[in-house]
Amino acid sequence: MVFLISSMFILTACVSVASTEENPLNHPDDEMVTVLFSDSTSMQDEHTYYDAFLTLQQHFEDEMLSFIIVDLNERDVIKYFEINEFPTMIVVTGENEHLRMEGVLTEEEILQELFDLFLEEETP
Repeated sequence: MVFLISSMFILTACVSVASTEENPLNHPDDEMVTVLFSDSTSMQDEHTYYDAFLTLQQHFEDEMLSFIIVDLNERDVIKYFEINEFPTMIVVTGENEHLRMEGVLTEEEILQELFDLFLEEETP
């Protein structure tokens, strides 16, 4: 009986680990996406991230910029990207993380980082 229970724990652990090995975002691996990890109980700390992304989107109006919001309860995604602080914004293409910003930042700080990255990506 003890062997059976031990086997169940091992199998359960294997399933859990396997589910976090692949990128959990439902987004094409060859497209850049901006992801905001959000704690809906502290929206006042996140408005600068939203405002900065909207400004960025207006600047690059000819391009479709992808934006995904991941809520605090989406634990697999949070674990996969090793998110420890909210809000956190990352910009990724598949497995390649281009940018990570964590914590409460001003809109100007966020915009500067985003513009630096997107303008760099734009130049051949």
